[in-house]
Amino acid sequence: MFYFDNFYGKKILKSTFLSDYDCFFTTREFPLTSKDRNDLEDICLKNREFLKNKLNCKQIISANQIHSDNISAVVDDKTFYEDTDALITDKPDKILIMNFADCVPIILYDKKDNIGSIVHAGWRGTALNIAQKTIAKMEKELNINPKELTALIGPAIGKCCFETDENVFKQLIKDSSKIDLYEKKNDKYFIDLKLLNYNQLIKAGVEDIDICSYCTCCMSDIFFSYRKEKGKTARHSAVVKIKK
Repeated sequence: MFYFDNFYGKKILKSTFLSDYDCFFTTREFPLTSKDRNDLEDICLKNREFLKNKLNCKQIISANQIHSDNISAVVDDKTFYEDTDALITDKPDKILIMNFADCVPIILYDKKDNIGSIVHAGWRGTALNIAQKTIAKMEKELNINPKELTALIGPAIGKCCFETDENVFKQLIKDSSKIDLYEKKNDKYFIDLKLLNYNQLIKAGVEDIDICSYCTCCMSDIFFSYRKEKGKTARHSAVVKIKK
């Protein structure tokens, strides 16, 4: 179950599935990336320093997200990853962040071995099965067991607002009989990106999954929404710092 919490005076969104861990989603009250909002640049810089101070970490690890299926495992000497849409870490002295404004944020956490990941799954990443591919990389390189993972599917645009055309529909929906994944209204399709990613996680072997019901487009007073704000917006973030 997702719930709003107070992070030293900043409003964040957490899940009861990982309530004792430093894994959460920020809100408009706590932006870490200004993106198209130049007026928020100074605030975001201050918020990043605030985050490092409160989590007792010197480094924030982030990426240039391009809606791909490129996945990077964090190494000691690198804090920024080009052309990357999922980050994986087993390093407790670093904070992972990835940024969102309607795309699906997914946090993966192995409580047994303290390994964490953030996945940026827009419709293109979802079509490319980035969530499954991230888990496969975690298995191969860090020897995790998918059954040990806890997955949080965070706030993202809902089926109520993700209106798209037949071209995108065909890339996302391989079986049109699965009507729980979409609705068709006239010539437009309304697709459930969160449920698509949930299904990917299940196929990858993950059993412990919490899905946030909040639609960022409907709730643009709390979260940033690229669609609602016509691209002129900042980003909320998924944040992970693994335990030592």
